[in-house]
Amino acid sequence: MTMKGVGKKELSTGMVAAVTTMLALALTPTGAAAGACAKTFKKCGCTISAPGSYTLVNFSTFPLKSTGTCIDITASNVTLNINGPNLGFSGPGTNTPTVGIDIEPSANNVTVAGLTPNGFGVGVRIDGSNALLYYVNASGNQRGIVVNGKNAILFASNSFNNETVGIQINKTATNFVMVASTVYLQGGVGIELNQVSGAAVVSVVTELNGTFGIWLNGASNNVITGFESDNNGIAGVYLGCNAAGPNGQASCPSDTPSNGNAVLGVQFNNSYSTADNSIGPSFTQQSYGIAVGLGNLHNDFLTIDGDGNTVDDALDENPNCGSNRWLGNIFTTSDPAQNTTDYCIN
Repeated sequence: MTMKGVGKKELSTGMVAAVTTMLALALTPTGAAAGACAKTFKKCGCTISAPGSYTLVNFSTFPLKSTGTCIDITASNVTLNINGPNLGFSGPGTNTPTVGIDIEPSANNVTVAGLTPNGFGVGVRIDGSNALLYYVNASGNQRGIVVNGKNAILFASNSFNNETVGIQINKTATNFVMVASTVYLQGGVGIELNQVSGAAVVSVVTELNGTFGIWLNGASNNVITGFESDNNGIAGVYLGCNAAGPNGQASCPSDTPSNGNAVLGVQFNNSYSTADNSIGPSFTQQSYGIAVGLGNLHNDFLTIDGDGNTVDDALDENPNCGSNRWLGNIFTTSDPAQNTTDYCIN
């Protein structure tokens, strides 16, 4: 039996086509979404690459692939809404390098409202500037919301049942603001301020998280006020760099302690903001209401109410509280004991 050979012209044409296809695939970013999103759309795997208002309808499940972004936003001046109640959409799994909504560094002034990404490596990632999340709920992801871009605002945006951290604010996310949000049932940290400065966290509730409700991890010059942080695994609020909590040793590098923060209660109906542990017997009790690790200084703690924590309602590992100031607080137990000095725990 004989076989007809392929002509040189046919071979070269086929090879060129194959090589061209391979190069195109190789040069496509792994996180890039295919095609532009229509102004009204319902499928994962598209990019919002032009300014304007976009609406999701009857959203479908993210294709079961191991990498990529469900909704990729590269354009500035974008609003992404839904046409009904809060809309959930699912990813291929928390152990995948996938992102539900990715606001890219090129995207300035993006508003996202009413979405619930779940089952992604990251539910929402903000790398662009001046982003606003409004009624966005991140649930069942590895990390719920990760903020890297400056001037981001999270308003009434919640995070629950994520594996490692609910909301993570990183060093580059300057002038971050978070208002009226609830963060609960994370496997690890509720809200992590990771080496960030200038953040304002206002009127938040962090409950039933695996380690800390609010963790200031090498974070300085931030304000936390009007909070409630109960029933977390280690502490309601922790200032320090040890992922296991206070241990009597300086845990932060010398250039990144948590200094100059203000943790404030705001009085509503004669009730202070709390860092307590009023829970039922089925949950692990919170060890500390507020804990300050050794070497974290020049912080102010005012008008906070803490009680019912298993070790101490307030702990400051600096001798005589160092340069930290505690004033107008109500704690049942503390270390140092209350009224050690005028501005130590009282």
